[in-house]
Amino acid sequence: MSEHTASATTRPSARKRYKRIAYGLLGVGILALGIAIALNRFVLGVALYWAGGIGMGLVQRFSPVDLYDERDTTIEREAGNDTMTLFAYVFVLGAPGGLVLEESAVVTLPGEFYGAMWTLFAVFVAYGAFVFYHKYRL
Repeated sequence: MSEHTASATTRPSARKRYKRIAYGLLGVGILALGIAIALNRFVLGVALYWAGGIGMGLVQRFSPVDLYDERDTTIEREAGNDTMTLFAYVFVLGAPGGLVLEESAVVTLPGEFYGAMWTLFAVFVAYGAFVFYHKYRL
């Protein structure tokens, strides 16, 4: 007796439908946040934004199909690698470059520059810690 399995043509459409629902909930939450801020109802907007995010998470967690496959994982890995590479260049070139320009009195750096550089430093420390963790599975 053969077991009934969903055909390959129906699986992607179900996957696509649940992805649309999940991202639609998040989009509605973001839109609600923007509208609420415009109406000076920030707390309500944040609550609706969180509701959209939680709804997205619930759909992803409890949908009857896998929403992501190997292709999605590869795309996310490559996008993450490209993002980290870009910000590595910004940090490695920007931090000393900005300091040299300020020291030579070419520009006066705003306080935000230092905050941005510390934030980039923290991102790379966190990234390194996670690489270490996943490499050695502490």
